[in-house]
Amino acid sequence: MTSISQALALYDVASQIERLRLQLRALPSAPTVPSLTELSSQVHTLAGITTTVSEEINRRLSGHRPVEELRTVERYSDILAPLGEAMTELGRAQAEVAFFEVNTEVMQSNSMWNGIHPNQQPCEIVTGCLDAADEILGAATSELQAAATKMAPPQARGQANVHALSSPNPGSGQPHPTPVTSTPPTAPSRAAKGR
Repeated sequence: MTSISQALALYDVASQIERLRLQLRALPSAPTVPSLTELSSQVHTLAGITTTVSEEINRRLSGHRPVEELRTVERYSDILAPLGEAMTELGRAQAEVAFFEVNTEVMQSNSMWNGIHPNQQPCEIVTGCLDAADEILGAATSELQAAATKMAPPQARGQANVHALSSPNPGSGQPHPTPVTSTPPTAPSRAAKGR
């Protein structure tokens, strides 16, 4: 694969991560708690991105290994830890929501507890976890975009940008919704949205 192809591959994963960040920011903000179904969907998406990165690494490690391939493997490997950290945060958020939903349902179905709800919703913990995941994923996106920009030949960087915008996301059939740049977008964070 050429340098431009390697850059496009990195841009594509960065775009997938950025779409996940937008989905996380669309979840309800405190004092509302996201549903377990909503959080599970985001966990599934992040797991898919992590699997994609792992598969890209394995594919590039087979057969002939030009320098460009090894550099791409290094960049992908660099973001595995942040993806894992983000998964930990989403897992914590999901565990809190699951505990809240299960206990609320048990209390409401028990005649002794009829009309009594848990006193404390897990708003602060869930919001904190989602904000942390957003920040971690934002840093990973910036790293990938910067690496892709550096890897692409100067005359091909504009082409890489346009191609990354117009290429569909594997498995979704949808074009990239956000411009690919070397810096993260300035969409409001969940914390700012909840104010």
